[in-house]
Formats: sequence, structure tokens, C-alpha cells
Amino acid sequence: MNLKYFEYIVIYLSVLLVCVVAGTLARLSFLHKGGDEYTANIVFWSITAFSVLIYGIIILFLDVILVGIKKFIQKRKNSKNTLIKSVPANNLDEKIEVQETIINDNTSILFDEVPKENTLGQTSVLANLESIREVQLQEKQQIENQKLQAAIDYTRNQFALYVTDESLAAICNAISLYSKQEEIPHHTSVMTKELSNLDLYHFGWNIWNHFKPIKQEQVSKLLKTVFVSLDDIDVDTIKSHLKDEPKKGIIKIQENLTY
Repeated sequence: MNLKYFEYIVIYLSVLLVCVVAGTLARLSFLHKGGDEYTANIVFWSITAFSVLIYGIIILFLDVILVGIKKFIQKRKNSKNTLIKSVPANNLDEKIEVQETIINDNTSILFDEVPKENTLGQTSVLANLESIREVQLQEKQQIENQKLQAAIDYTRNQFALYVTDESLAAICNAISLYSKQEEIPHHTSVMTKELSNLDLYHFGWNIWNHFKPIKQEQVSKLLKTVFVSLDDIDVDTIKSHLKDEPKKGIIKIQENLTY
């Protein structure tokens, strides 16, 4: 027999035995007070079933109970740390006494936190893993949002003098879709004033470099879809000219868009 299944059998049999003992004691107590056999049997089964129900409720809400206990312990620790800080620095003996009391209390708390069964430990580990995943996902989303915002700010700075407000909004929207690797609407047609194709190539390379490792073909498609002057140039040609003459033009090659 699998050792894990044997452990479960022992646990559940132990719980059932405790529930039956509780029911038996309740039945004997009822008979001792002069009750009849029929009612005593009802008392026995009622107490036994109620005990099993209580155990089931405890297991179902174990996570909530553990979280509540941890919050209580953390609140107690924080209040004691505040107490230490509030003791005047010149009253050294009193401060040492408070610290010793907290150490003793925390030691007893640590012993109380030791799980009685392996299932408690497994539940705690799973809860911690879910919490870690949630924090990491939030951090990842925050980094992506900051990266996109940097690209939007750069785009506004480069095109503010050369396109209309409506066109600038369309370019920023295309950059947002590009960062998420989503399809860019083909009806986007932006006309620029004073900017050459070289400037647009440099802009495309800077955006690609900022969002690497998205392939250069994608940013070349973006340029061809968004800007009217590149509409008749194929994607491969745009890609081959992205970093031509990096020091020339109004928009120059820029390694870091946050500068």
C-alpha cells in the first residue's frame, strides 16, 4: 500500500474514533441523567455526526484560519517593535527588559507555528507559491507598462512638430499594439512634414531596439503600415535601411529611449 494513502487512512480513522468516543460519552451522560435508550441512541448519532461536521468545516476553512493567525502574529510583532522604539534611549535597563520579554514571547510563537501534520505544511507552501506568482506577475506588468510609456513619450517628443495631433495619437496607438505584438490597422496613414524616410527608418530601429527581441520585420511592417511615404517600399527594403547613416537626419539612432 502507498505510504501516503496509509497516512490518510490513519488520520481519518483517528478522527472517526474521536467522534464516536464523543458520541458515546454524550450517550452515557444522557442515560446517567435518566434518559431512555431510544433518545440516547439519537444523542449518540447526533453528537458523532456533529463532530464529523465540525472537523470537515475546520479542514475547509483551514487556509482562512492560518491567514488570520499569521496576521495576528504579525500585528503582535509590529506592536512590540513599536513598544521598543517608544522606550527612551537613556532608560537602558527598561529597554533590555522589554527586548527579553519579546524574545521569550516570539520563541513561544514560533513553537506554536510548527504544523502538527504534513498537510498543514503543504497548504502553507502552496499559499506562499501563489502569493509569489501574483507578486511577480504584478512586477512584470509594471515593467512592461513603464517600457511602453517610455516609448510613447519618445514618440511624442520626436513627432510633435511634424504631424497633426490626430496622426500623433495614431502613431502612439500603433506603438502600443506593436509592443503587445498585435495587428496594426491598415487604414492608418500618417503624413509627415520635414521628416525624410531616413528619419522614419531611424525611428523604427530605435523602437525595435527598445522592445527587443521582437524581430525587425515587425517594426518594418509597422513603418510601412503607418507612414504614407513608405507605402510603396517593401518590408525587406525598409528592414535593410533601418540603421543607415545613424548620425544624420532629424531623428538619429538612439540606443536608450529613456535618455
